Amino acid sequence: VPALAGVVLGDVSSEGKASFHGVPVPAIDLGKYIGIETDRRPGTMIVAEHNGLTRGLLVRAVANILIVSSTAMKVPPPKLLAEMGGLVTAITTTDDGRRVLMLDVERVLAGTDPGGHAKDNNFHLQNDRTIPAPFDSLPARNIGSQAWDSMRVEVSHGGVRPDVGHAGMPDQIEEHSSLAGSNKMEILLFSLGSDEKFGINVFKVKEVCPAGKITRTPNMPAGVDGIVLFQGHVIPVLNLASFMGMVPQQKHRTLMVTEFNNHTLGFLVQGVDRIIRVDWDKVRATEGMLSEDGARITAITEMEDGSLISILDVEQILADAFGDAIVGNIAKVESERDLCIFFVDDSAVARRKISQVLDKMSVRYIQSTNGRKAWDRLKTMADMAQNTGVRLLDQIQVIMTDAEMPEMDGFVLTQRIKSDSRFDGIPVVMHTSLSSDANREMARRVGVDHYVPKFDSMVLSSTLRPLLT
Repeated sequence: VPALAGVVLGDVSSEGKASFHGVPVPAIDLGKYIGIETDRRPGTMIVAEHNGLTRGLLVRAVANILIVSSTAMKVPPPKLLAEMGGLVTAITTTDDGRRVLMLDVERVLAGTDPGGHAKDNNFHLQNDRTIPAPFDSLPARNIGSQAWDSMRVEVSHGGVRPDVGHAGMPDQIEEHSSLAGSNKMEILLFSLGSDEKFGINVFKVKEVCPAGKITRTPNMPAGVDGIVLFQGHVIPVLNLASFMGMVPQQKHRTLMVTEFNNHTLGFLVQGVDRIIRVDWDKVRATEGMLSEDGARITAITEMEDGSLISILDVEQILADAFGDAIVGNIAKVESERDLCIFFVDDSAVARRKISQVLDKMSVRYIQSTNGRKAWDRLKTMADMAQNTGVRLLDQIQVIMTDAEMPEMDGFVLTQRIKSDSRFDGIPVVMHTSLSSDANREMARRVGVDHYVPKFDSMVLSSTLRPLLT
């Protein structure tokens, strides 16, 4: 919580005003406003903005970000509505059984507006939908609140960087689905105790929370501190600093729970900073020693202040810690014609595994290391085919792309392929470590024909086989 100027706002919950990016923002003790009595002082300020109203909501702590389906939202029971003064718009339950109350932020902002925005005890949205006054019957309200979709939330800790082990969270929460085809990605920044800044794709992060008790088990791989129980599942915890050869000055207690390649893995880090959105064309592949087999950094991007962010190669880390996925017995593809697949992936581990699968299938392949290089080469091949009067489909039967790549991601690459008629009839397969339903939907939206999570050699070969025959 930053310094508060003692300005009387006419409400017992008002704590004054705080400076936020140079602008004075009214600060409201959310506990007092709702009517929750506690001896603990607020430790964090959430700056909420909606419909032109900005307020600092003072809370005790911020826990984590949850992705919740709208179908899981339920109307609160009447007793709860009465207890909370109508300020809860919906309830849901987490996987481990905890109940989460969805705060009606529209109503809170309207109720704390000294400028009279809450005319006639109702709050009118821009689309003319009226939100009832705080003590009206809530079940009549449309639970699909506009605020859930469009509200931008920032957490301010004054000059202190958040530490999730206490009450920290990333700086921004945005709708991720809008990134499809934009050649952008969101990176969660974190620290390992040194001056170097690290990042990981937000889509690979399930939750950030205090580490809790870590249980040691026999025969753990080097760098793995033990296991924890997460949402009813046992997951390994990898001490990322130790694994990367760093010697942290203090014990890391922040757990970054990740999901990729159909694996759930906990990373111990010193703390998380915030989420930033970057253009893929400003992300550069590592060169020289950093890009050799066994390197754990896949790309570098530069912040506005000139500092560099090292983006983790989580596939390489997974392979180093737990071993490469085994490519099983795969039958050859029987065909009378010469078959060829064009694939692109910035991960050396992925390229090696894909090559092993295609070799066993007896399929020729052309490979590239990022989306920009892949598109340049595909355009050249399409130009040559057009000039010689042959079909590109006779030269390439399948195009397979990763989702995350420097300079141009797989979503933009797919869009360009699908918008060029010379590639008609050539299916696009997205082979990616992003295995969530949200990423499948993003891929479908840009025209991906088949979506295959990494890395299962049998699933990959069974997806490619009918496309080739």
